[in-house]
Amino acid sequence: MAFEDRRNRSSWPFIGGSSVIFSLPSGGKVLQGRLIITGNLVVSGGTISGIAIGEGGPINIIKRITVTATRAAGSRYPGGKIVDCHPRSLLRYAIAQHSGKFIGELSGSTIGNGAAGTYPIYLSIPIYWADPTLRNQVQTSLNLDPQDSAGNPIYSNVQVQVDTASSLALCFSGNDRTCDFTGLTVQWDDDRLGLSGDTIPIIQEDHEMLIATTQTRAADFALPQDGAFTQMLILAELGTYRTLADSLLNRVTITAPTLNFDEYGNDIRQKMYDDEWWDPSQAGIGQYFIDFTNGAIQNSNPARAVAALFDVNNVSGANLDQLHFYTRRVFALSS
Repeated sequence: MAFEDRRNRSSWPFIGGSSVIFSLPSGGKVLQGRLIITGNLVVSGGTISGIAIGEGGPINIIKRITVTATRAAGSRYPGGKIVDCHPRSLLRYAIAQHSGKFIGELSGSTIGNGAAGTYPIYLSIPIYWADPTLRNQVQTSLNLDPQDSAGNPIYSNVQVQVDTASSLALCFSGNDRTCDFTGLTVQWDDDRLGLSGDTIPIIQEDHEMLIATTQTRAADFALPQDGAFTQMLILAELGTYRTLADSLLNRVTITAPTLNFDEYGNDIRQKMYDDEWWDPSQAGIGQYFIDFTNGAIQNSNPARAVAALFDVNNVSGANLDQLHFYTRRVFALSS
């Protein structure tokens, strides 16, 4: 294989309300994968465009993206779901890779905010295995070589599953129009390097914590308990429309044998700008990115020892607002 291998590898018709699955070919270290939705989306009929939920369309025509790695017999690498995320998490985390700027659909299309029409779109949803916060980015790349440095097999199969929406209901609340997805395709593109040696496995996941009431010490019992945290992105989402808002999260307190973290929302935001992960000219409302590594993966924090508490406001009513967590965790290779 060439030292660099960058290709659009697979294409499949978009089928609304279903799943598209790609099997990734072996070979090389994957720095970044891109799930691409492209083609023409036709919206017709109905009378109500509705109100955008989160980023609206076309982002929310993808419900979830998972990457599942099946361990080969004798593998030292962990298996299971190594990516399990909503597109919003992946696109918001990508701000740290995009010179601090959010990039949605390439031409800025919002599919007419739900209005009838024909909309050409090109939406690339990135999955970063290489980590820009580390001095050695490639050490967390996805190792798709047939064998590790000790001659052990790694994965027998790696699959990307893309769950799709059947209508615009997840994009625009109240939208009553019909979607024709037949002009769209789902594609997979990735960048690989032909490097020798092992990598450090990384798992990306996201989940939501509903805010039941205003409290100063809310705990998120869904935070993963294995591996070691390198980064955490918190999206504060207000009400039915999942609007990013600064009115929900006041303070984050995280303690562990290797970490003492206690900052208010603006403290976190300022650090995001100081370290140039977010561009201060862009709206950072409702986004709180915490890097635990300071460039060294040895600074990651074992998840089992982490105690995290959140000072939150309940603005919209019980369990109508939420914190949306995206986390990255690294794992040691088994002996």
